[in-house]
Formats: sequence, C-alpha cells, structure tokens
Amino acid sequence: MTSSQHQPATAGRGPDGWVRVAARAPSAHNTQPWAPRVVDGTIELGVVPGRLLTAGDPTSRDLLLALGAWVESAEVAAAAEGRSLRVEPTPHLERLDELPVRGPADPARPLLVLHPQDEAYPTPFTPDDVRDRRVHRGPLAAAPDVFADVPDVPAWLRFAEVDAPAMAQLVRLGTAYTVARPGIAAELVRWLRLSDQHPRYHRDGMTAEMLFVPGAVARLAAPFTRRARLRDPLLRVAGRVALALEGLGQAAPLPAAPHGRPSLAPAAGPQHLVLVADTRVLGHDGVHSRTEAMDSRLPLPHADVVEAGRVLQRSWLHAHRAGVSVAPHSEVVDSPYAEAALRRRLGLRRAEVVLAVFSAGRAATPAPRSPRLTD
Repeated sequence: MTSSQHQPATAGRGPDGWVRVAARAPSAHNTQPWAPRVVDGTIELGVVPGRLLTAGDPTSRDLLLALGAWVESAEVAAAAEGRSLRVEPTPHLERLDELPVRGPADPARPLLVLHPQDEAYPTPFTPDDVRDRRVHRGPLAAAPDVFADVPDVPAWLRFAEVDAPAMAQLVRLGTAYTVARPGIAAELVRWLRLSDQHPRYHRDGMTAEMLFVPGAVARLAAPFTRRARLRDPLLRVAGRVALALEGLGQAAPLPAAPHGRPSLAPAAGPQHLVLVADTRVLGHDGVHSRTEAMDSRLPLPHADVVEAGRVLQRSWLHAHRAGVSVAPHSEVVDSPYAEAALRRRLGLRRAEVVLAVFSAGRAATPAPRSPRLTD
C-alpha cells in the first residue's frame, strides 16, 4: 500500500500514476486535503484532518468540490490509458462532522473508493491539461464565453453570470467577512507562503507569486505570517477595520443591474460566473431528507457536491484549452451576507444552491505553477 500524501506515487502507469496526475487538482488555499492510497489496484481516497479548513469551510463545501476535482483529474489520467474509474462513496462521506480537527489521515475512513474499469472514460482532456491548468489571480481581460458549452454538465447544474459592478461589491463584502472573523483570518494566514524561506514554500499553500503580491510587499509581510507576536496584533487591528467595512457593505445596496447588453461582463473585463445546483431537478425538495439534513450543513448529499466538483474541474479544463483563465472567489459564498445579496441578484429560488463563484478571462501573463506535495 502507498499513500501519495506521505510519499510520492510511482511516476509510471496505472493507479499510482493516476494519483500523481490528480495531485494537480485545485483546492481551497492549496491545502491539498486528499489522502489517496493504492490498495491492490484500487484507489481509496481519504482526507487529512490537519489540512481541512475548519473555520473557513464549516460546511465542507470547498472540501467536497476539491475531492470532485481530484476524482475528475484521476479519471482523465486513467482515460489516457484506455481505463476509467467507478466511484463508490462510502458511508464516511456523509459523516464529515465526525472527523477530528487535526492529525493525519485515517486509512480506515476512506470517503471514496475508485475501482479501475477496462473501458475508457470519455473525456476530451489529457493529463497534460490537468498538469498545465492554472488558477490566475492577476488581472483578467475579456474573453469569449466558453462556459456555455462545457462538456457533460448534468441538468441539475448550471452556470449563471453576475454583472461586474455587483461582483466587485460582493468580493469586497466577502473579503471583509473573512478578515473580520479571527478564526477564518488566522487560518488564511496560516496557508500564506510569502517568502521562499518558508519551510513549506515548495509544498503547499499560496505563494506570493500565486497571489501576484509584489516582491517588496511580500518581503515586508512575510514575518507577519510566521511570527505570532507580529501576526496576532495585526489581525486584531485588521479585523476591527474589516468589521466596520463589512457593516458599511451590508448597508449599501448593490449597484443597479446593467440592461441591454448580451453579456454582463464589461467589454474589457472578465466574466463572473456562479455554479448553481437545483435540488428540485435532483429530486431533493429543498433538503434531501430530514435525517440527512440534520447530519449535513449543506442542502445537498455530499456525493452530489463531489459530482459538482467534477463538473467544475471539467469547466476549468475546458476554459484552459480555450486560453481562458479562472480566478475563484470562494469568499463570496463563505459570507452569508454576500451570498444572500448574490442570490437576490440572480433571483435564485430556495431550492437552488450556490456552490462556486469565479471570474474567467484572458490573462496577459502566465500564472505561476502552484506547489504540490508530490512535486
């Protein structure tokens, strides 16, 4: 048995090679929470509790989307060898609240089991697409709408578009919410790698290059991310300022929605998109069942959110092939105030669930490669 979370998987063919390709899947803060093990040719996919965002992701939405992106990436790798994977959720997938808040992965608690199959997974993408795809957090310019024809989007999922003025205010409100909550802000800072002197700079987290932080600013800020005596007072001051800004943001209505344009994106700016799940189409009436609703903080079964993560990864690979970059804005979904304003803007029904928010456009410069544990 091997675990790519603790030792590199074999760079050859078969499940060990698929695990290595899947390690390039996206995850919130680049935490890489997955813990795959290859057991007799089958892949058991668990999570590392110490890599979960217990403050910033209390519903496990980001975790489940990341697991879905990992599975889709593994499927793409398997397809290159004429194989596919039958994905079997385990009972542990619906019991994420039972996970500890720290520590290593428990090999007895896999969330998903992936069984190799002899038929090829039908996908237009290649392992190189998975390896070369990047999140781009720098400036994005206008690009053709490539999200209208993402392959294999189920009927219960759709991409909705938000106008740029509203998106700018929603991002500000979501950012203020993040900074104003001490636990969430401290968790974010924990995953910052603003200097190559950081011991985990080449392994995980978000580097200054990934965040497009200027070198001088990164060097000045780096000590505040690693030394508690500098970090904690700064977070307290920033939290007070952010709380005031959040209050102002809640009181201010969103800018008037634009009219008469075929696209809601400005002529020179990116698109702003929302992945929405409709529980009615899935057959879930608002919540999937009373029992599961009490066990889950999401109004969707966890297996469905994993499936949505697969669709999200397909959409980002599709955009990558078209030369379009994406920048995630999970802070909009994390803030109940920003999400409520977003729902009103889109006119969503109660049965519709916002799963992901991101911008898409053409980048003037290449995005830096994010570090991975398997590098």
